[in-house]
Amino acid sequence: MKALKWLDLHLEEVILTICLCALTVLTSVNVVLRYIFNTSLTWSDEICKDCLIYSCFFSIGWWIRRKNGIAVDALVQFLPLKIKSVFSWTVQFILIGFLILAFRASVTVLQGVAASDQVSGTLQISMVYVYITPAAGFGLALFRSVQVLILEFKKSRRGK
Repeated sequence: MKALKWLDLHLEEVILTICLCALTVLTSVNVVLRYIFNTSLTWSDEICKDCLIYSCFFSIGWWIRRKNGIAVDALVQFLPLKIKSVFSWTVQFILIGFLILAFRASVTVLQGVAASDQVSGTLQISMVYVYITPAAGFGLALFRSVQVLILEFKKSRRGK
């Protein structure tokens, strides 16, 4: 149970940290190799690109879980508490609807790439490993959105 709780709190952070570290190390090594030794790692650019893609999609779940997303809430600040609550729930349901559509679309794209047997240019690995990222990211974001909705519902029920 402790492991699940830890994963709930830190899954995205671990993935983002690994990607950021790999991106930083590989970019730094490549800069040193290019400017000091006049050579470079041909495959590092592709790994860096993949790390950036993974970071982009996995960060969506992170900001949803922590409610750190960018929002324009100037109007909401002046609304009464009851209307703020309705507005907040409406936004959550719209977000869940969008994430369902995005997840379905990313799975469709993933199936097309898997059927085409496309491989990457430098490393010659299957592009499925890159195109699985949007599906995993949107899936995790969808899970986090439902999780936040349930947690907010429980919190509102306790407050009554």
